[in-house]
Formats: sequence, structure tokens, C-alpha cells
Amino acid sequence: MGKTDRDSLDVYYRDKLIGKLWLDESHRFNFQYDTEWVKIENAVPLSYSLPIREAPYKDDVAKPFFSNLLPEGGVRRMIARRLRISEQNDFAMLREIGGECAGAVSVLPLGFAPAGAPGYRRISIDELHKLMADLPKRPFLAGEKGIRLSLAGAQNKLPVYMEGLDIYIPTGNASTTHILKPAIPEFNGTVENEAFCMKLAELMDLSVPQTTIYGERDRLYLVKRYDRVQDQDGRVFRLHQEDFCQALGLLPVQKYESEGGPSLAQCFNLIKEVSIRPAADQKSLIRWIAYNILIGNADCHAKNLSILYTTSGPSLAPFYDLISTRVYPEISGRLAMKIGGENRLNWIQRRHWERLGAEINIKPRLITRLTEEMSTRITEHAGTLMKIFSDTYGPSSIIENIVKGITKIARHSGR
Repeated sequence: MGKTDRDSLDVYYRDKLIGKLWLDESHRFNFQYDTEWVKIENAVPLSYSLPIREAPYKDDVAKPFFSNLLPEGGVRRMIARRLRISEQNDFAMLREIGGECAGAVSVLPLGFAPAGAPGYRRISIDELHKLMADLPKRPFLAGEKGIRLSLAGAQNKLPVYMEGLDIYIPTGNASTTHILKPAIPEFNGTVENEAFCMKLAELMDLSVPQTTIYGERDRLYLVKRYDRVQDQDGRVFRLHQEDFCQALGLLPVQKYESEGGPSLAQCFNLIKEVSIRPAADQKSLIRWIAYNILIGNADCHAKNLSILYTTSGPSLAPFYDLISTRVYPEISGRLAMKIGGENRLNWIQRRHWERLGAEINIKPRLITRLTEEMSTRITEHAGTLMKIFSDTYGPSSIIENIVKGITKIARHSGR
């Protein structure tokens, strides 16, 4: 069968055509930068793993970046059913939902150039709750005419545009400003859990985006997109970003170290090579690791770390998807990435932090000092924040259990 227009896609950086993505006769990915983009001095590459060059990139290098733009797990499965495409067909899925992805990239059918004013449709609270209730059957509103949304991850979520408290659904290639997540039915209190852990991270001086709990009837977790900025007139501009799997040229299935994914040493080395402020970002990464241990988040994998590209240059992006998995006995306590050779969440001790220091060429004493400092401060902050959440949203057994776990781990820190 010959090559058709459906086997080729245009790739845009914001509103600029920067390349072509196509399938060859063996249905393997190929990507090539547009000649005009190659000529631009200091043009931004799509990925650290895809430096700008004239020659095309083959499947083994091209596919990881683009596949990591897509949803995973049950969300992906349902989208495939809705759109009547194969669940494993990344190319077809990009063609259907690649208009509004993470970062500044859009993947569109040939000739489907982003043009004109962005389109938005305001929705009522009742319609919002109906849409969120329908997400398990219709993730990202897949199949609705004019809507082309995609974000990585296995959890249901909906990118939206917000103006004050009003919520709008984007159409065409319009940009969004926030992400809404409903509760996960299988696990109690996930909205409160993530909102609490993200607010606590802010109190602990970790860089995180703005978050809140939205609504009273059916609570939703609301997070402001750090890869979107607005000017004084409300126009939305996309900032480019890529997760660590993309930057390292790894497929989504390789996000866990035990499944061929990166180790913490590889993550630290990536920051050293890419960031314009490597020392500060490596320190931030140490604090992120320690914080995940304290709150009990075993699912801190490579797709939960990203590089953000601003006018100043690339650096470690704000942290996201911080949630305590320890409060759910059904979730494995095995860490996504080992710390000093240990992958059991509740077994991390001083010697593991010291080994990590040796692995990443950072003085072990610096690492233990940072982890001990966080352990000392977090208990008071967690207790204060728990009271604020209780006064605002009512008592939560999940938050109480998170704080109990934090107190226990912090007390034994340094041993």
C-alpha cells in the first residue's frame, strides 16, 4: 500500500511549522525538521533527544518523543474505542488528538495549520460536572467535533481555559490554561490527597504550580498549567517542555527504572547536561526525592519530571503529580527509582542517601543535610495545613493518614 496524506503529519512549535512526522512503508516513525526551521539561529529543538539537523530521525529516536505526548492505560484504551483506532496505533492517535499537547508542540493533519483567533466555549457548572462524569467513557472529550486534546498519564483529566471562575472548552488548536482532575473512583480522597500534597510542597519551598480544590458538589482537583502563560490581554502563549522520558529518548513504558527506565543518577546527569542552572536544579531534585519519601509517594517516575524551556533557557520544570500512595495499601510500595540501591518506600535510611550521593557525585553530607532539614520542618507544616484543609473542606481521613505517615517517617529520619 502506498503512502497517503494520512501517513504524514505536520508538527508545529506554537504556530510555526517546524517539521514533518510520517510513517514509512514498514509503518515506523520518521521525523524531519523543516528546512526553514533548521536555518533559524538558536531555533529550539523539539527535544534534547532530537537536536536540530537536516537529516531525518528514524523510529528508534523519533517515536519516544511523540509517543510520550499521548495518554496511557485505561484512558488511552477508551480513546481508541471512541475513535475506532487501534489502542497501539500512536500515529493515528496523534492525528486525532494531537492539537493541544504538553509543551509548545502540536501535531496536526497535513494542511491543518493553526490559524485565526482561538475558539472557546463557555460551559456551566452543571455541564462541567456532566463532562467530568463522562470522562471515563469519553477521555479528553475524544470524538467531539473540533476538539483535539492530549496529555500524558493514565488518570482522567480535562485541559480547560479559565477566566476568573468561568470554565471554557477549547476548540481547534486553542490553548488551555488549567487542568481539571476528577476523583479516582478506586481510591478514596484522591482530590484532597493531591491538593494537600501539592500545597504542602509549596510550604516546603518546592517549585509547584498553583492548585486548588474546585467545586462543592463533586470536588475536582484544579492545577494551573506551568507551560502556559497569559499576557495582559488574556492571550495564552505556550512554553515548551518535555518530560525526562522524552529528553532521554525512552518510551512511556520505560518510565520505571525496573522496566528499563532511567535511574536517579541518569536524571541528575540529564540536569547537569541540559539545565542553565544545574547546581540549583540538582539541589531541587534532591529535595523532590526527599519530599516524595516523606509524603509516601512511590510513583515518582521519570514522566513526573520535566524540563521547561523559557527565553532564559532550559531548566527543571515545577513539580507536579505529587500524591501520597502510601495511604492506599493496594498500591505497591516499590519506588519508581531506587535510592542508593533501595526501592522499598519505607526502608530508606541515612546510608541510602549517602550511597545516592556517591552515585551522583554530590557530597553525601549535602544530601543528608537537605533531607534532615526537610524532615525537621515538614511535621509542623503538615499539621498546620491539615487544620486549614479541615476548616475549609471538612475533615479528611486520607489527609489525617498522610500526616500520620509523614510524622512517623520524619521522626525516624537520619537513622
